[in-house]
Amino acid sequence: MSVTDDAHHASTSTVREPQPEHLLDGRILLATDGSASADGAAGLVAELCRRGPCKVTVLAVFEPAPMPVPSADPSLAAMTTMAGDAALRDEFFSRVQHQVERSFAGRLPRPIERADGSPVRSIVDAAVRAEVDLIVTGLRVHSLMDRLVGDETALRVTRAADRPVFAVAPTLTQMPRRAVVGIDFSRACMRAAAAAAGMLADGGMLTLLHARPRLDVAAASDDGIDTAYASGVTAALDGLRHAMAASHPGITVDVERRDGEAAAAIMNFAIAAKADFVAVGRHRRNAIAHAVLGSVATSLLRKATLSVLVLPPAEGD
Repeated sequence: MSVTDDAHHASTSTVREPQPEHLLDGRILLATDGSASADGAAGLVAELCRRGPCKVTVLAVFEPAPMPVPSADPSLAAMTTMAGDAALRDEFFSRVQHQVERSFAGRLPRPIERADGSPVRSIVDAAVRAEVDLIVTGLRVHSLMDRLVGDETALRVTRAADRPVFAVAPTLTQMPRRAVVGIDFSRACMRAAAAAAGMLADGGMLTLLHARPRLDVAAASDDGIDTAYASGVTAALDGLRHAMAASHPGITVDVERRDGEAAAAIMNFAIAAKADFVAVGRHRRNAIAHAVLGSVATSLLRKATLSVLVLPPAEGD
């Protein structure tokens, strides 16, 4: 299933507007394939359930082999492929079962939902049916081959889903304490900041980071408007910091400014600061704007070595 198909499918679903500051307190869909890359996602959701009542749906989606095993006899090839898929399917769901039992210590709130087919479509459909507030999935460091064959499930889910997606790195199994949010002063990034603040444990730290492309920096310097721009950004960031600190007294909020490509600036700072995750808002753009401007969320998910929270655009954006 193509990304375009995924996005079209999501556009026909019922959009639910969750409260961004309480994502971890709402309905959660844990999508796992039982691999090591999903250990963090399973561990984090299990930790939430240990802390109190939780509304969790666990989904495992087996994707059959896309091509039959080569054979001179088409019927034999089909039978061989089906037999191979059956064995792989059993092994897949067994792996998921072991991971979930290990993470939840045998206290899974409800049975694992099983599905066959496209992982992206199945995850989006399940999220809509269960009216979840947050989709949690594993984050795998992608190679060039993964991109060529389209095996970037977390990225494709963020593009197709109409609700927040938290792609969790294997190292994050406890409540996060440090987060970095990319700030461009859009409504989407404001929701991302609120969501990230709500995910942090008491005593945690939230950094609001604004990055300006170097092309803009050079132009602004030549036109003599660099000082005015810097002053405006500083004032806006300080205003947002005060507002976030007032609404989340249990955490510390600070601000940072960087020059350069946004995704790289956010990720580099987050790694240096030993953050648990980064958060961004996804913008509503047409195909041409997306091709020209790209997507910070897409770049982050492709480069990420730590967890990424992506908030979808809302109807009013």
